[in-house]
Amino acid sequence: MKLRLLFACSLLASVALAQKEVSITLDDVPNVGLYKKDNNRSLLLENITRLQLPVAIFSNEGNLYQNTSAADNYKALAQWIGNKNITAGNHTFNHVGYSNVGAKVFEESVEKGEVITENLLKQQGKTLRYFRFPFNDMGKDSSMHRQMKTFLQNKGYIVAPFTIENSDWAYSAVYEDALLHGDQAKAKTIGSTYVSTTLALFDYFEALCLKQLGRPIKHIYLCHDNALNTDYLPALVEGLQKKGYAFITLDKALTDDVYARKEYYTGSAGFSWLYRWEPDAEKRKALLRSEPENAALMKAYETLQKKN
Repeated sequence: MKLRLLFACSLLASVALAQKEVSITLDDVPNVGLYKKDNNRSLLLENITRLQLPVAIFSNEGNLYQNTSAADNYKALAQWIGNKNITAGNHTFNHVGYSNVGAKVFEESVEKGEVITENLLKQQGKTLRYFRFPFNDMGKDSSMHRQMKTFLQNKGYIVAPFTIENSDWAYSAVYEDALLHGDQAKAKTIGSTYVSTTLALFDYFEALCLKQLGRPIKHIYLCHDNALNTDYLPALVEGLQKKGYAFITLDKALTDDVYARKEYYTGSAGFSWLYRWEPDAEKRKALLRSEPENAALMKAYETLQKKN
């Protein structure tokens, strides 16, 4: 009995002392409208450089033809891809949803969206390896899932998963609206809430990993190139460091064999891979319902969308 107790205590101690790790990933790069406001600079990239933070980005090359000159936007993307902290990936040309447009249109957007990124990487002696589905919509059913996974694998792509996200796109919309109306106090509250709720989500998913898998995993956090992360990603990084997290590349995160687990979910919803690995649909729904959320923020986002 004592030996069993000692073994259990030892196991718990080893789990507690295990290094917590996370890879930060950014979708929808480059946000050229935001850069235009900042004299064609990405202040988010500057923060990432200052923090020496390894980050994987997923680009929509269609963004290069928006808001200002294509030449300036090309330079912006080149600065991201040329940065030593950055791993570059494809996010389609124009951020189309696979379930909505079907295989032919989606495949064309994948191929059109890799041209510039691939060329910039070749100049550095690197290859384009990662792809992330817009909205993490991998198809309406298992047939669509299989068809596009086969297409991407044949092109040499690795589909980038994620385990944690916090609807930062909704936070950022409300945050930017507060700034637009000169309400600095409201904007600060939104930014601080984004950081605190994201940290709470990390705690939730860490506990879920211990319950489902019996161990910590190398997490992948999904967020976006937006004004909110430009201003508050450093605070989130600081908060995660205080919780004992080390920041790792996407390459290293995917060495965790958890990412080889079978995915049981074959619908179009874009939720965490921790839910996709759950074979029981009812348990999956229960996990989704128990996830911490900020109902007030989402209501504010929906109200803003109706106004616009």
